[in-house]
Amino acid sequence: MFSRSIGILFVSFLPAGALILPLSPAHTVNALVAGILAMVLAGLSMAYDRARIGTAIIGAWVALTAFIFPSTLMEEILTVSWGTLMLATMAGPLSASPQIFRTPAEQTASEPAAESHQVQIAA
Repeated sequence: MFSRSIGILFVSFLPAGALILPLSPAHTVNALVAGILAMVLAGLSMAYDRARIGTAIIGAWVALTAFIFPSTLMEEILTVSWGTLMLATMAGPLSASPQIFRTPAEQTASEPAAESHQVQIAA
């Protein structure tokens, strides 16, 4: 749950980077579409686990696009770092909701009450 919050903080960096940095047309379109879709899913990921997995899949896709499309060093750094951050924060070990596991305590058979053998003192 903690890493999901960190992922939500950084999810908007990809579409903003696509508008600010000089990227190729393929990377610009991919960053805008995947980034906006990831923002919507990351917002829903606090309530729905499927949205969390969808954001992680989008992060993996963005990380792989640097190796699929011809890209410059800046495009590779932007897409791979953002994609691995989204994959790690949305599907990593600290991204699952906290769960409470309750196991019933082992109950032993109650023994019959022993009679008290105290000496009664007459008053």
